[in-house]
Amino acid sequence: MIASQVFSVNTEQRWRKLTWEEVRQVLRAGFAEWQTLPDSVLTDNEMGLGGNPNDPFPSWLSLYLAGLGIKHNFIRSHRPTDQPQVERNHRTLDGLTEDESSRQDLVSFQRSLDQERHMYNYEFPSRASDCSGYPPLQAHPELLRPRRPYRAELEAILFDMQHVYHYLAGFTFERKVNRNGQVTLKGHPYTVGLAHKEKQVLVRLDEQTQEWMFLERDEQGQECELNRRPLFGLDFFSLTGLEKPIGLAHLPPIQLTLPLAP
Repeated sequence: MIASQVFSVNTEQRWRKLTWEEVRQVLRAGFAEWQTLPDSVLTDNEMGLGGNPNDPFPSWLSLYLAGLGIKHNFIRSHRPTDQPQVERNHRTLDGLTEDESSRQDLVSFQRSLDQERHMYNYEFPSRASDCSGYPPLQAHPELLRPRRPYRAELEAILFDMQHVYHYLAGFTFERKVNRNGQVTLKGHPYTVGLAHKEKQVLVRLDEQTQEWMFLERDEQGQECELNRRPLFGLDFFSLTGLEKPIGLAHLPPIQLTLPLAP
């Protein structure tokens, strides 16, 4: 069990979806506790995680993960059985913390979740096929050795906007230019030009200049560039919520473990 975190719910239905910033908060807690970044994160396709299902533009969460060099994978739509361990994990934790004392308030609930998760990982015999009846971290002690070292105070350095630009550059978006000569990308309007209103255009990011390229495909299938506009509304702070470090002198050293060639 990687991480578990409680959040307040004040809706009449007594449930709500987490915001993507709250999901980012849980992921950070997991990265910090295990002192490593994963290679990938698997989630379902709900809008707060995967973005608008009618628009291939990546979600804020996908872009945040890209900046840390983490691939965002998705289960198939409406197929929770693609991640049965997660669904079973929810049931297990819910059962372990259903006593009255655990749910007095958020602080008590979080403390109980942390205790039960620690017991499950370190002490509770697992019936998983690759654990042979041992607790998960006894069966797999390699999980305690960070592969991509992470500390919360170093995230601002580990996060690389160039990774985000490179990731975005792999997409081509289709947009129809409105009567004002504009298209919208991630909620921001960009002017293509009145001469191109009502046209169907392709949009691609130039990762070197951080500019959106607006393209039209001719009858022969060749792409012709119509215009360029600087990328805005998508920056370091909007993705991380952190201030970009000015210098490195004030930061503590970090120990990196590197494999030696035989």
